Amino acid sequence: MPSIIEQVTNAEAQAAALKKDAQRQGRELLAAAGARAAQRVEQAAAQGRAAVQAAASNAEEEGKRIAEGIREKNAREADAAKEAAMARLPGAAAYILERAKA
Repeated sequence: MPSIIEQVTNAEAQAAALKKDAQRQGRELLAAAGARAAQRVEQAAAQGRAAVQAAASNAEEEGKRIAEGIREKNAREADAAKEAAMARLPGAAAYILERAKA
């Protein structure tokens, strides 16, 4: 039968081994948690970049639609001004010819 000193020594050795194993497990868990956190951060960053790209594309498309609307409005106004000028052209020509005869 082992002596009390041997039993204490064995218990201390087992405690040291358990402590060492617990520390190793703690480091492994911490490393795994860090890796998962880094992966989640990268996924969130990728999702953020995709959201920014989508928003930029949407903004560009909206800008194109607005610009096209402005261009169409300006074209309509220019056509209306041209038509009005063309309608007044015969009168203006007659006025100029009348003034030139006088």
